[in-house]
Amino acid sequence: MTKPSMSTDSALHDRDRAAAYKALAVAFSYPGEALPAVYPQCADGLTELQAAYDRTFRTGNIWLYGAEHSTDNEFQRVEMLADIMGFYNAFGVEPQGDRPDALCCELEFMHYLIVKRARLGAAGAGGEAGEKAAVCRDAERKFFTEHLAPTARSIVAGILKARPHPFYSEAAEALTTFLDREQAQLVRTAA
Repeated sequence: MTKPSMSTDSALHDRDRAAAYKALAVAFSYPGEALPAVYPQCADGLTELQAAYDRTFRTGNIWLYGAEHSTDNEFQRVEMLADIMGFYNAFGVEPQGDRPDALCCELEFMHYLIVKRARLGAAGAGGEAGEKAAVCRDAERKFFTEHLAPTARSIVAGILKARPHPFYSEAAEALTTFLDREQAQLVRTAA
């Protein structure tokens, strides 16, 4: 068996990264129809997870919104939300049904950037597609560094301290491990 080419390795890696972002976005969204599709083990306990989500994130002390963890006042909050929306608007996306700084929205946006870059890469490495792919790669690094990683780490710390329903504790641990891998990956590709 021959070793796949570097572009195939990269495509497989990007597909795995995108799938991980999507799965984590679902894990930190309100438990609905999408949850059992990604986490089949949760199919029978959906009502229990909905109650746990409400207790933990809606009436508890853990906010799934980055601005609540990264800002000290309303002016900073508005500025942060505007910056996040600037990223989204630059790529023609808009959060559906939640604030732009919601952890699930930020994870979903990273998924989108990876998928978009992979599609552009499939179109060819040079020319306009190559330039657009480079813009996506740069946006991945900037959005991850400036928004997703710092606030996700703060949110995860709160979840792990509170030790809510095991699903959310496990999702928080998985997110921590994933953030560490992503940070190393994004630093490697920046060099």
